[in-house]
Amino acid sequence: MRLAGYVAAELAIAAALLAGGVTGATFAVLKLRHAAAPHGVGPDEGLAARDDLSELGDLRVALESSGTFLGMSDELLLERVRTEPIKRFKLNHGGSSISFRIDFADGSRAAWKPQQTNSQTVPRKEVAAYRLNRLLGLNAVPPAAPRAVSREELFTHLHPESVEFLPRIQAETIFGADGKSLGTASYWIPIIKDSGFDTPEGQRTTTAWLTAGGAIPPDQLSMARQVSDLFVFDFLTANPDRFSGGNMKMSPDGAQLFYMDNTMSFFLDPTGPPKNRDVFFRTQRFSRSLVEALNRITESTLRRAFASAGAAGHEILTPAEISALMGRLDVVKRHIHGLIAKYGAGEVLYFP
Repeated sequence: MRLAGYVAAELAIAAALLAGGVTGATFAVLKLRHAAAPHGVGPDEGLAARDDLSELGDLRVALESSGTFLGMSDELLLERVRTEPIKRFKLNHGGSSISFRIDFADGSRAAWKPQQTNSQTVPRKEVAAYRLNRLLGLNAVPPAAPRAVSREELFTHLHPESVEFLPRIQAETIFGADGKSLGTASYWIPIIKDSGFDTPEGQRTTTAWLTAGGAIPPDQLSMARQVSDLFVFDFLTANPDRFSGGNMKMSPDGAQLFYMDNTMSFFLDPTGPPKNRDVFFRTQRFSRSLVEALNRITESTLRRAFASAGAAGHEILTPAEISALMGRLDVVKRHIHGLIAKYGAGEVLYFP
């Protein structure tokens, strides 16, 4: 489905939510911890009350690198962004969507995107990107969780520097019948810098790294692997916005690539948007552990990972979006298998 159809589908979903009265009820948090499935628990039993979905048998995916972000526990960061009292909202600048930096009472921060009139920005999809990232054994997407904010809370705590933008905030933020906007809060990374990989020169560099037989400087092996993982991840999430400028950030020391700004994603196209196809099909080197994780994921796994709890029962991804994701997963597998047949596993599964 191309952009016009995608936007129409999102508007229909938003209209359905509003018609039912978005309550901002609590969503289940996906805490990915290694645990054995308990005896006597059916595949769909207790989802509304359960916050550790890894206890369900078909969610046992090896996630050695997940569960932390920048050395901090996902569980800790999720609890903060979900429940910490809000001290201030400051409007972020430079993008087409409405987003805020939240200052919490304990001194920590989060990025918050509300439900809004910009149909290309769908907050729940940041949560989906975070959960998929962890299912794949990656830790590059900041922990994200749904958080509802009332009209009164937002306007009362608006930063003085953001007051001049109040007309835009009022016009573009969508509030439900209960006066709340059901958005997503993500951990705020304190310091980031541009990686440069979205520039023409950066794209030429990464293409050379990820082409079979290409040379990778020894000090760039880790980064080359992270870029390869990102290209697979963006294809799976159908995020065509990575190369639009400034969406490829990294840590100040250049060691960690962050997969940020994922709200324009999970299109209903099982073959992927053209931009993602172009980047992904140029990629010929992949991480062996990522491929193994891909092979373990099933549609049942995804249905449970993207389920949400609470009285409202809103989904993180719809059945149609999950079905399209499974289609893209199949495309990824077939591409990698074809490359292995051509170049050999050692060259294609180049990274650990």
